[in-house]
Order: sequence, then structure tokens, then C-alpha cells
Amino acid sequence: MMRNVGSSSSSSKGIAAVVGVGPQLGRSVARKFAHEGYTVAILARDLGRLSRVAEEIAREEKAQVFAIRIDCADPRSVREAFEGVLSLGFVEVLVYNAYHSSSSYTSHHPTSFTHIPFQSFQTSLSVSVFAAFLCAQQVIPGMMEKGKGTILFTGCSASLNGVAGFSELCCGKFALRALSQCLAKEYQAFGIHVAHVIIDGVVGPPREANIPPRGMVIEQSFNTGGEDGEGEGESSGVMGMDPDVLAQTYWSLHVQDRRAWTQELDIRPSNTRF
Repeated sequence: MMRNVGSSSSSSKGIAAVVGVGPQLGRSVARKFAHEGYTVAILARDLGRLSRVAEEIAREEKAQVFAIRIDCADPRSVREAFEGVLSLGFVEVLVYNAYHSSSSYTSHHPTSFTHIPFQSFQTSLSVSVFAAFLCAQQVIPGMMEKGKGTILFTGCSASLNGVAGFSELCCGKFALRALSQCLAKEYQAFGIHVAHVIIDGVVGPPREANIPPRGMVIEQSFNTGGEDGEGEGESSGVMGMDPDVLAQTYWSLHVQDRRAWTQELDIRPSNTRF
């Protein structure tokens, strides 16, 4: 299901599709691309909440924003959602920012490997990488035809290091990083910039420091289930990262000169020890 919000005037630029839009990073990235003149498609599972975010961005940025429901754990839902996205026009930008919120993630406590239900592990992989695979497959042909495009995947510190008790998160994020590297090497010659953004810290609310409880893996979101969560990483009681500032990094990757493309970068607060 898709809802159109905002101005009916068409943009001369392509479509920016942001998958996994919650109250923080996803919303800020969508707002940044809308501010820069793109028609934006935002995708998440809760269409009612997503529509309110779309209305807010459309009102603030005088932009056209489409809210499209997607369930990243369901391949059929992903394909149907992107039928709607592609009907809007050329998808120039894809930002994949989704992950699966299992009970261990939201409680910030590890789960013993032997206690992880297979279905939960499978769902985590589906949201973390299978859906990313499907989303990329939908937009790459159009990007190849135009000879340009940007695909940005959101990772975290678990993309680089396995963490005891967080097998679901780490395995999915490892696989997403591999997908990013493979796509970059296969499609950069066609003008498609693929990059992996490692968020090594906690994403807080815009323009505020939000210090969470101590924990190994932290996720900041008003959502405790599904694919709309964002901002996972390691915390040692450091400041939360401003999602509006992070969104600027995503924008910078998109407009980066192709003579010096970044494939992977990591971002953390200045007072984080690493």
C-alpha cells in the first residue's frame, strides 16, 4: 500500500528510496534527500506511523514524499513494495537501513546460541540481508540503464566483529557487508556507487545527546519489533550521534566525485574509545 504526501510537482531528479524509516536515522536521511530536491519514497512496516513521518517531511521540506508499506521479512512484500517505488520513476538512490529487532536486541542482553529459535534467526537474516538483496535487484537495472545511481547500506560494529550472544545480528550484518562489497566491485564500472556505512555507536534524537544504559549492543527506536529499528552499535556510555549529522554523511557519499569513491566508512562520536 502506498500513500502520496506533499507537493504534486515533479522533481527533475530521480527517486530516493529509504528502506527502514524510524524516528531517527531513516527519517533524517529521507528529510535530507527531500531537502536537496529529490522525490522520496520511505518504506517501513507500520504504514500509519510512516504516513505521519511522510507528512512531516513533506511539510518541512515542501517536497513530495511517498509512504510505502514493506515487510522486509516477506519477499513478496518487498517485491510488491518496489513495484510501487519503481512506478514513481527512476530510482537514483537506495538507502537500506532495516534490521530485525529480536528480544535480545531490544533488551540489550545477549541470548545464548542454543536458545535462539531457528525462525527468529531466519527472520533476522531475511531482514538484514535477503531483503537488501531483493531491493538492490529491483533498482540496479534502472541505474545501469541511466549509467548512475547510489546504493547505501547501513551497518554497525557487529558488521565487523562477532559478539557473544548476538549471533542473529552479527550474522546478518556480516552478510550485508559482503553483499555491499560484491555489488561495489560488480557495478562501479557502470556508474553505480555502492557503499557500506558502519554506525559504530548509538543514534540518538536529532540535536540532543541521548545516553542509553550500558550494554553491548544498543538500538534506539520507538519500535520494538519489525524492520524499522536503527542505530545499533556498541556503547560505553558515550554521547548519542545526531541523525541529522549522520544524514549529511549519506548525502556526501551520494554526491561524491566518482574519481574517488568511498566503499566503506565507519562513524563514531569523538569521545568513543576504539
